Amino acid sequence: MSLCVIVRSVRARVVRASVVVATAAVFVAGCGSAPPRATSASIGVAAQPNGIAVRPGDGALFITDDRDNAVLWSSDHATFARYATVPAVPGQPNALSQPAFARQDTLLVARFGFGSAGALVSVSASGDASVLTGLAPQRRRLGLVSLGPRRALSSWFVKSGSQPNAGGVSVVTYDDDTHAATERDLIVGLSKPVGIAVGGDTLFVSDQASGVILRYGLPALLAARSPASAGVAFAHVDGPDLLAVDHAGALYTKCGDHGLCRIAPDGAVTTLADDFSEARGVAVDDAHHTLYAVDRVKGAGATSAIRVFPLSEGTSASH
Repeated sequence: MSLCVIVRSVRARVVRASVVVATAAVFVAGCGSAPPRATSASIGVAAQPNGIAVRPGDGALFITDDRDNAVLWSSDHATFARYATVPAVPGQPNALSQPAFARQDTLLVARFGFGSAGALVSVSASGDASVLTGLAPQRRRLGLVSLGPRRALSSWFVKSGSQPNAGGVSVVTYDDDTHAATERDLIVGLSKPVGIAVGGDTLFVSDQASGVILRYGLPALLAARSPASAGVAFAHVDGPDLLAVDHAGALYTKCGDHGLCRIAPDGAVTTLADDFSEARGVAVDDAHHTLYAVDRVKGAGATSAIRVFPLSEGTSASH
């Protein structure tokens, strides 16, 4: 029996037991060559999810939940449980954005903060959440990419009354023990940078207000003495949000009111699905050739979903 047949058999039993399935091919995309399709599986979650991350190694899913100001996780890709509770800000709505793994056992989470409590939060393997100190709280934080232990990229914007937004991307350096942090601006002059993703030596930034995804050379940004004020327009997308990149260099993000799009390495935009209630975070599991996308449903008690799309080996290189 071939490896692909074995995978199909095992995964199909899990799917029938736990997940609403539109096609079994979702879980065996690594055995085929078809590109991502609008057909997807759907994992229901009683939450208001925003960002999503895949843990390296075991492929467990982690989402930020604005209903309970929490991080939820799923090891079986069928049910979600509470992993950590993030410190709430009195008098503010809950608004957690992108989670990102600094290490296998340490998760970082961006807190929006509404202009007074923007922060990054470190979550340990035991679920303890600690706010990093020393960062500018007026920065409304959204996108997040780990650059390894003790260093991350954070996208943010500042809003002052009727003035235009002023946004950028900074590199944050922090101490695992004291949780003290500093940041240095790498990019300024953006309007509302939301998603960020790093593919190789390239940093991609989705400026939602401008409807553009920008491209920068990351080593040059890190080495520069002053922040960059302009990037190369990589693609134009209607209302892009959080970003993910696969090992082949393709990007994935929200597009339009109800869409999810793929941006090829040459900048060509393709709609993968146009039936989302509201697409939010996206994450790629390259090892299993799978794309996960948050479909957030508004309303008290509503059930949202994590949509699951297959990625072919040609689309997402395997490890």
